[in-house]
Amino acid sequence: MKRLVRRAGTGTSKVEEHIATLHDVAKLAAVSPSTVSRILKVKEGEPIPFSSETQTRVRHAATRLGYRPSKLARGLVGSRTGIVGLVVPSLEDSFFPGITAALQATLNASGYNLLLVDAKHDSSIESRSIDDFLAWRVDGLVIAPSQSTVDAALFWELWRLDVPFVLIDRTFADTPFFSVTTDDRTGAMQATEHLIGLGRTRIACVGSALPVSTARVRHAGYAEALLRGGLAVDPRYDLQAEPTISAGAVLLERLLALRPMPDALFCFSDMVAIGVVEACLERGVRIPDDLAVIGYADLEMSRFSKIRLTTVRQPRNAIGETAARMLLRRIAREEVEPAQAVLPVELIVRESTGMPAAPTSRKTKRKATKHDRDQHG
Repeated sequence: MKRLVRRAGTGTSKVEEHIATLHDVAKLAAVSPSTVSRILKVKEGEPIPFSSETQTRVRHAATRLGYRPSKLARGLVGSRTGIVGLVVPSLEDSFFPGITAALQATLNASGYNLLLVDAKHDSSIESRSIDDFLAWRVDGLVIAPSQSTVDAALFWELWRLDVPFVLIDRTFADTPFFSVTTDDRTGAMQATEHLIGLGRTRIACVGSALPVSTARVRHAGYAEALLRGGLAVDPRYDLQAEPTISAGAVLLERLLALRPMPDALFCFSDMVAIGVVEACLERGVRIPDDLAVIGYADLEMSRFSKIRLTTVRQPRNAIGETAARMLLRRIAREEVEPAQAVLPVELIVRESTGMPAAPTSRKTKRKATKHDRDQHG
């Protein structure tokens, strides 16, 4: 609704946009605000203890003023806002957007809307965003902790306050937090075993800092596969890099300086792996002849790079859907079992490692054990 506002001392006026309130509708319809609220809460034609004339007058007034009920205002009274907050560390690739789409679709089907924050890998942005969501009284939170978040204190505070929340992709050791992750230990083992099966013996790995649960679990799977394959874990081949394409390009220079140079590289991120592959093409390093490369996640771009990337596929849709269903049960104060869901992953073999004689994909078959869930902490 627009209104004319006089500017004091100027003799001029301007048109301002005015958001109609419940009280505006009540004044125009000549009824109380509570009557407006009760009538507009139900669909037209449903039984309600007000005359049809009063209902019509209220609805016409609301339409004329362009009034739209505020979910947040209703939540302040009824303790529900119909809003869920989502905090992710990055939107630069298709991993978290893929999860977000599935999460939103499942929540929308149950009448909830989703508010999204990109923390840009910054734990301080993550913390402030969670505080803002709590101030807005969202009904629940879904959070993928950033790589710089190594302390679970904030999440323990949410737990103490009994705020419904679910962690996705990353978790914390020895905590009871509800979470949805993937079987990264098995995925890392499969990736490393694939490289060993191709005859590679100098297998490097690159991940983020080990306090991050995904890096720690994947590193454990990598090391276990090497030992099972009769290969030593060489600290020279144990590298770290930010999960970006540019970091992958820089990483190649470090690999080329090693003696002997690795003949295979397992990246805990598709972004790093793609950066390495692109840098190899520029430097004349042959993929996979000189260096076999595996990524992790199976982002959209991994299928369309100049050399298609072998990777471990994480089920983004299933992560989003599972997290949404888990959160809805938490909001309803229903029992959730299991509290820590661990979803299977799948090795996808493409050109960056060479095509083996065996089938081109392998899904994790076994069910996640308590050991696995502990490892995801």
